[in-house]
Amino acid sequence: MKTFYNLSWNEVIKELNSDVIYGLSDEMVEQRRKDFGDNKTIEVNNKGFIRIFIKQLLKFYSIVGIIICLGLFYFKELNISIIILSIIIFCSILYAFKEYRKEEKLNQLRSITPKKAVVVRNKRTSTLNTDEIVVGDIVYLEKGDIVPADIRLIECNCLKVKESAITGDKEIIDKYETKIEDREISLSEMKNIVFKSSFIIEGDAKGIVINVGDNTEIGMITKSLLEDNLTVNVLEESISKIANSLTRLFILWAVLFSAYSYSVKDSIQATLKLISLSYFIIVPLEILLSVGFISFIINKVKHNEGIQLEGLSTMKLLSDIDVMIFDKIGFLTEEKMYVNNFFTNGKLFEVNSIDIEENMDNIDRIIKIGLACNDAKINSEDEFSKGTLIEKAIIKQGMDLGINKKAVDLEQPRVFQIPYDVDKRIRTTLNKIDDKYRASIVGSVDKLLERCTHVMRNGIEVEISLKDIEEIKNADLKLSMNYLHAIAFAYRNFSYEPSVNENIESNLVFVGLIGFYNPIHENIQGYIRYCKALAIKPVIITEDNKIVATVLGERIKVLNKNDLVLSGVELDNMEEDEIEKYVERVGVYSRISSQNKLKIVESFKRLGYKTIVTGDRFTDLPSFKMADLGIAVGTECTNMAKKLSDIYVNEKGLNKILNLMNEGRKAVLSIKHIITFNLVIAIIEMMFIILANTLSHNSIKSDVIILTNFIILAFSSLLIFSEHNNIIGNRNEKLEIDKNILGKYTTGMIIYIAAVIIEMVVALYFGINKNTALGEMNASILISLSPIIFSMYFVEIKKLLKSKMSTIFLIINFIVFSGFFALIYMNNQINLSNIIWDLKLIIPMIIIQIIIVAFTKELDKKY
Repeated sequence: MKTFYNLSWNEVIKELNSDVIYGLSDEMVEQRRKDFGDNKTIEVNNKGFIRIFIKQLLKFYSIVGIIICLGLFYFKELNISIIILSIIIFCSILYAFKEYRKEEKLNQLRSITPKKAVVVRNKRTSTLNTDEIVVGDIVYLEKGDIVPADIRLIECNCLKVKESAITGDKEIIDKYETKIEDREISLSEMKNIVFKSSFIIEGDAKGIVINVGDNTEIGMITKSLLEDNLTVNVLEESISKIANSLTRLFILWAVLFSAYSYSVKDSIQATLKLISLSYFIIVPLEILLSVGFISFIINKVKHNEGIQLEGLSTMKLLSDIDVMIFDKIGFLTEEKMYVNNFFTNGKLFEVNSIDIEENMDNIDRIIKIGLACNDAKINSEDEFSKGTLIEKAIIKQGMDLGINKKAVDLEQPRVFQIPYDVDKRIRTTLNKIDDKYRASIVGSVDKLLERCTHVMRNGIEVEISLKDIEEIKNADLKLSMNYLHAIAFAYRNFSYEPSVNENIESNLVFVGLIGFYNPIHENIQGYIRYCKALAIKPVIITEDNKIVATVLGERIKVLNKNDLVLSGVELDNMEEDEIEKYVERVGVYSRISSQNKLKIVESFKRLGYKTIVTGDRFTDLPSFKMADLGIAVGTECTNMAKKLSDIYVNEKGLNKILNLMNEGRKAVLSIKHIITFNLVIAIIEMMFIILANTLSHNSIKSDVIILTNFIILAFSSLLIFSEHNNIIGNRNEKLEIDKNILGKYTTGMIIYIAAVIIEMVVALYFGINKNTALGEMNASILISLSPIIFSMYFVEIKKLLKSKMSTIFLIINFIVFSGFFALIYMNNQINLSNIIWDLKLIIPMIIIQIIIVAFTKELDKKY
């Protein structure tokens, strides 16, 4: 948004070539519509759940499955066709629902726009459709109205607005028409602008339209979310590509097998049934189901932990990060500040020093300036409901000294304030004291000192000297070198009531400094080391001056010998290529703007780094969009930052983000294990089908494959994932999930596949020679039990038994297998002697599998 809030309303009208009395002429309206567009917010063509579901259903692997179902249905193989179709539909519903949730998120942000607005045109006041409003129109607002566009206020009468949809501020906001000096503020601080879709709660106003349609704040938010809605889910898309690759492999197999069946004159129905079983095995629908269910579980678990994210796709992005850019407060330090030192009367001393009593006149003035120029609010339970850390620290220190903010507010009622300005780095309030007035000013030492002509000594104003200035600067330096944030306090008395347009921030009386201490979190050096061990570069942003920033970086070991600290002023004077040259060496940035932050992210992106950016303000959104992941943090995070970020974490803390990143790596590695696990079992099942068809003319039944793949395999996959926190992986390994995974098998896996295939041949051969039903039973037991045994390759048994969830999945698998085992024996009506003979054959094979899994796991660990 152009900084119309920095201009007086007269200047805005002049810049937009409008007229507060006449409004715009018809000719001007048409020209404005051409230049700035109309007031229609971006049209959101919602697909709806049905269209999204159909899109999922038309994926390549789904289409092939549906064709097979039609063939099975034609030959009246209803059971297997219904099962395949049900699984395909369920997978499609699962992934369609996830995309539909994104669409619902967009619907929540659709602007609420009134149909009519009162506008001045051609010197006449008329009611128009809001779509007809253009930039430069003069608009009237009153209680109950919904603001039709972004409007810079011209006149206000006790205007109160609710704008939570745009700014996230849940409170009723007072608005005024006075210009704001600060160069960079959040939307909620733009008190002289009302935004489209806000509600007028009380009062009335007149204003000039500064933005319409997609260029309004709500329009840009909607557009941004729509663009975000079009981005793919990286992990789900990768798994879909793997499924499509395997579907092509299945088609090749189906063609070859059909040719073979035709040559040996097998029936079409038997061939189709076997091909359908091959589809079950080769195309990993069970992986899609498992990943969808795991993503759902992650969302629920993380939501309970105060974290909102989009499941496994976000976890995948977290696992790839190279650079993390975050604020000092909350991540490295506590969200608290304490008054640690005072400097006044030429002396620097601590708060618990005996010097306090000797300098009480000046300290009383410092505290009262800090309380007068203070917007912190305390609720009925004496807890802070609003205010910066510095404001809260001053109030607490005042209470310790017997100076109460409520009493100061009554003694010195505020007349007006001049908000904090990034360029001036000071903030001012004018307060009435008896029949006189006092300007109270707080801000950065260097900026405030250059406005002072006098200094207060023991309660008396004297002209400031070069010696005084040198003492103040030395005190500021000492505070900074001791990692203390220094703030200066000054005032100016008036015998009359000055106006806001007067230069009341000049000819000031300097009173003193306060050094604020912001405690560093315990074990922060350990977190920084861990960050670097993950091959992630930590980049800190702080509002401290460059000296304090350097001390901080050295204390927590972020800065190495050749690392740099850069300030916002330095960044403002650097070209893009120069920033790119230094960005890899900078560990801490001091007093930077959101534009500076965006430049830093852009530089890292050009150099090929994947970045995380944290923030809690609307002005952080451009950096969120530029970064690979934007993380909104904290309970005071604005509504829009929360909704438009990739992740929201309600509690600040570097350890919180690092734990999430580490868990992301483990989760993605676990998914890789699940995919590999399913592919190994698929190879075993396919080899068995080929062997069974060759040796016993397809003795295996379809229910064995269905049970194995969609119950035992699914629960085994969940068992593997439930142990993902116990995974020990290579921290520097890039975790890619793509079709290349299809050919990546360890030596141990190949040994296991070979051993199980040999066991199958032996079981089939001996079983068929003794009893055909027995041979079928042997094969079924080996097929259904192998996933349970092989899942142990990916988990630690001792740790598994300590986990309730993992133990539950394991028990369910054994219960399912036991029931299936009993059913096989009852259905085949095998006598006791054959059962005993069969167990003598199967039990040693199971033991051999367990030994091979244990051996190959240790073998692969070594290599």
